[in-house]
Amino acid sequence: MPVSESYEIVVVGGGVAGCFAAATAADQGASVVQLERKSAAEAGHIACGDAMKAPTDPKKYPGPIDMSALAADEDVLIDGNIDQIEWWDEDIDVKKVLPYEGHSNVVDRYEFGQRLLEQTAACGVDQHFDTVVNGVLQGAQVEGVRAVRDGEPVEYSADLVIDAGGSLSSVMSDVDFASLDADPETSFEKPHFQQFGSAYREVLETQAPVPYENALVGKPLERMGYIWYFPRTATEINVGLGFQMNKEPVELVDRLKKDIQGRPEFDGADFDTVNGKANKLGAALALRRPLDSMVAPGYITVGCNAGTTHPISGKGIRGAAVTGYSAGKHGAEAIRDDEDGFISEADLWAHNHYVYVEHGLGTRVAIKDPYNIAASHVGMENVRALVALLPEDAIADVVSSEGNSLGVRNALSLASGVVQNALALVSDGRFDRLDTTKRDVGRTLLDFVRAQRYATKYERVYNDYPATRDGFFEWRDARDALDDGFNDALGIPAGQRKY
Repeated sequence: MPVSESYEIVVVGGGVAGCFAAATAADQGASVVQLERKSAAEAGHIACGDAMKAPTDPKKYPGPIDMSALAADEDVLIDGNIDQIEWWDEDIDVKKVLPYEGHSNVVDRYEFGQRLLEQTAACGVDQHFDTVVNGVLQGAQVEGVRAVRDGEPVEYSADLVIDAGGSLSSVMSDVDFASLDADPETSFEKPHFQQFGSAYREVLETQAPVPYENALVGKPLERMGYIWYFPRTATEINVGLGFQMNKEPVELVDRLKKDIQGRPEFDGADFDTVNGKANKLGAALALRRPLDSMVAPGYITVGCNAGTTHPISGKGIRGAAVTGYSAGKHGAEAIRDDEDGFISEADLWAHNHYVYVEHGLGTRVAIKDPYNIAASHVGMENVRALVALLPEDAIADVVSSEGNSLGVRNALSLASGVVQNALALVSDGRFDRLDTTKRDVGRTLLDFVRAQRYATKYERVYNDYPATRDGFFEWRDARDALDDGFNDALGIPAGQRKY
């Protein structure tokens, strides 16, 4: 017989979202257990881009986690070392340099994760490491999870399960959402695997400082992806790559090896190590807009599960923190205010509204998604051409994490910049190196303009996200109609649409 344990909230996952959720719920007075499949020594070592902006801003990282203390820890490497973004398309000799206002950081992800877990424990959270979740308990609502801890079966019963298990979570897969008690149906949106990406990264120690130690560097990758060089320090470089799962697969390890073998700065480089092992990891990550609804009876999903990362604007760490905080706060409140012993979607709805409207991160991520849809439709060669043609300030508007500002750009200024770049590309034959035509590139420019216009429309829709569950299905119908209009404008057939 499995051991049975009972808590008000079970948090599955020891990453950023799991820590912010568990710490916040415990700070709100809930009894909380956090389940992590890795050992205590290995926990916190997670594959992600590791870039983080404004970590001590309480609006971006709310809740009881003391981010100032984390930033003061020299091992975490929050030192503002990044002040620009660079895009290199070396085959056509194009380099774009975008200023990174306010600076950013490439953190030591393991040290950052370990400090998060320590602070979470200090908030009164029970942490069970070496615990693999392998099923759920459910009736009218999700009632807990089944797990194996240190080789022994355990059942954790709870009023609420917060799923921070990473993209394509096994917990999410095991929940039978259709059988939960929600009228007329659950609002929860289960993502599709093709809305995710596959990524791999290594941390290398170079023999000499790299010449781009202050920049986040991206390079185009076939199959709608990119290669990155993210310097943690001048000689510790996070190198990686990823592609979208709706494309043909890329052999990530071999492809990365091929890329860095030809670069002199990596000659003689060694792996950084974590617990005596080479610092290299692979992962799946969400490449979609946030879920329409992240709640179901007795259940909230957060972080990458919830789609709060994005291939253009990023926000992996921040999106995890914000959604984790919100789930912990609103989940604990729902339990505290519960009168009928049932945690419904309506009881948890404040989480959705906070993410989309009160905080607004969900909306800012969602309005970047039209650019990804348009890019996937036209293909990587046309995306490369578009980036080469666009002025740097127009690209900065797209990759900005704070909103959609292209609507106020001077159209004549944009057109003038495109024409100047086009003349330069054509005059010296660089355009001919791309596997596309001038006609297709022209259509791509039009799709870019359409994406910008629809981003503004999406922003209005998401800003009107309903404050209660009662208005959700009507809101979703309106958003779906906008999806149809956008896909029709791009000429994407029904069977090839992302959502």
